[in-house]
Amino acid sequence: MTVQQPQRPAELRLARALRDALDPYHTSAILAPQTAAAYQPYGITHPWAVYFAGRAAPLGAVTAPAVDAVFYHFSPALIARSLPAVWDRADPGKVLAARLTGADAALRALLGDRTVDSPEIAEAAELAAAAAAACTAAGRPLGAANAALPLPDEPHLRLWQAVTTLREWRGDGHNAALLRSGLDAVEALVAITAEGGEVRSSLQPRRGWSDTDWEAAEHRLADRGLLDGDGRLTEAGRALRQGIEDLTDQLALAPWQRLGTGPSTRLYQLVRPLSTALAAALGHPLRDLPADPLA
Repeated sequence: MTVQQPQRPAELRLARALRDALDPYHTSAILAPQTAAAYQPYGITHPWAVYFAGRAAPLGAVTAPAVDAVFYHFSPALIARSLPAVWDRADPGKVLAARLTGADAALRALLGDRTVDSPEIAEAAELAAAAAAACTAAGRPLGAANAALPLPDEPHLRLWQAVTTLREWRGDGHNAALLRSGLDAVEALVAITAEGGEVRSSLQPRRGWSDTDWEAAEHRLADRGLLDGDGRLTEAGRALRQGIEDLTDQLALAPWQRLGTGPSTRLYQLVRPLSTALAAALGHPLRDLPADPLA
């Protein structure tokens, strides 16, 4: 007999749907080759140097331990290979200019000028900016640092920066949920793969952890009754993971409560086809995003 799981509250479903629709608009401009090219004049060429510099630049010329604390999931050794040395090549102001230059080139290349200059993107930009204006600073270092940046005049970049603020602000809340759960950086990643959300062979190297680190985390989770003998989440492990996701969505509600259900749904509908097209252009097709975010 299959047990019917209770439906999550509508506002949590909306927060999660907006995450799913908005994130690819941000990440596609980070992953696109046009973005990396914008950093090359400064001699910043390694993909990890581009990633850590571009994402951390709103915080200023921060050290590796500070980025370790704010990013949560990455191996400190992986971060330290790029920071703070990257600031000797370009200060944060130059990096911020490069990331906007790269985002502009990537979005125009992947979407085309007609789409980038469309009234739909202009409308989405204003809705996203209004939502991002509700991103408070307390306990949200990366979200607050992005919220403090001026919004570009060009609608597609205005949308990108507002979406970036919303993404990083939500990420700060996710870190708080992880801290409350008691999972450290590696344990959190192991739990995701044990649930089936990611594959270890892909996720582990992308976060820079060794096999020794990973397997030690598996043993710790098993000792706490969160993993079974086959490396799958136990009932307690699944409950912990669900609690993390629910709390993350709860902590992400303020922008969508400020914007309202109707305008939030409209933003979802405007960005959904953009993110779908961007992901497909980069060879990373999204799972289907429903037409109705509350479906």
